[in-house]
Amino acid sequence: MKVELIKIFAVGFIISVIGSCREPYDPPAIHANLNYLVVDGLLNLGDSTVITLSRTRNFSDTSISAPETGAQITVVGDASDAYTFTEEGNGNYTCYLNLNTAEKYTLKIVTTDGKEYASDPVDVKPTPPIDSINWVYDNNGVHIYANTHDPSNNTRYYRWQYQEVWEYHAAFDSYLIYSNGLIYTRPTNAHVYACWQTHNSTELLLATSAGLSQDVIYQMPIMFVPKTSQQISVKYSILVKQFALTQDAYDFWQNQKKNTELTGTIFAPQPSQVNGNIHCVSNPAEPVLGFISASSVQEQRIFIANQDVNAWDYPPSPCQEVIVTPDSVDFYFRELGYFPVDTYGVADYYGALPSCVDCTFAGGTPVKPPYWP
Repeated sequence: MKVELIKIFAVGFIISVIGSCREPYDPPAIHANLNYLVVDGLLNLGDSTVITLSRTRNFSDTSISAPETGAQITVVGDASDAYTFTEEGNGNYTCYLNLNTAEKYTLKIVTTDGKEYASDPVDVKPTPPIDSINWVYDNNGVHIYANTHDPSNNTRYYRWQYQEVWEYHAAFDSYLIYSNGLIYTRPTNAHVYACWQTHNSTELLLATSAGLSQDVIYQMPIMFVPKTSQQISVKYSILVKQFALTQDAYDFWQNQKKNTELTGTIFAPQPSQVNGNIHCVSNPAEPVLGFISASSVQEQRIFIANQDVNAWDYPPSPCQEVIVTPDSVDFYFRELGYFPVDTYGVADYYGALPSCVDCTFAGGTPVKPPYWP
């Protein structure tokens, strides 16, 4: 026993010594405001294109984004046909592009400080249709997959993005409104029981069939919806977008994925320099972040209803109703801020906390999407 105690104290002493020798490392790079241009977007064949410009920030900057405004953006083809983008605000620039697959196109940018930037000429890649978006339900939740193929074997490199939209409900459906000391029937256009939440993909979804004899992508994992999530508590939809890539574009995004998503373990790939295809013409030594591709976009949407999945484990609401008598209406609905829910008996009311009645408190909107069934 004594020997074991000595070992424990020895180990504790060593750890304390090592800990006392550690000094915080504060590299200058995290304080440097390099202010490099970031270009994000895809030249969309035969459709509206959005290019987003922003600037890099240092690690101590707590702002959400640093949009680059006031820039001039054009896309120029080999045959000198040119498209000019319109600034929409917050660093977003839009233009409808009618690109020719027989040409190469260059993105050109002039910022407000007079600097000029240009991409390498890029090929326009037609994207094959999505064969199907399917889902598999297991004990953990719903797994969503994409399937596609190119009979001509010309695509080989793919990227996907998605947009989730789901309907969810408040704990109680309120049929009444309290205002200026009065309670009256809630108008139909003011109901806040059903809401819709939207979420866009942020991860890089990539796949290649370059090592296969046929250009086929089967059961590409797109999204996983945990069984305890709100998404399929009522009805869920996902819109999957598919893009064809060149090998250079695929390599760029694959390296980006390794640097941003596949880190954190001793077996993770080492971070590497990611070079895009956009350059500063005014100062060739200045780095520019981003990669411009040109392709068509294929889309497919599916819906999953709560009744399609058995025993969905989204936890029940802890909300409770209270009975509000006439003499306590002002106390509950004005002072405490409760919402009236419905009548109770002859003169009383049901009431509940706003977050239990108004679905917008969870971040959604009560406006039903036009495509919603």
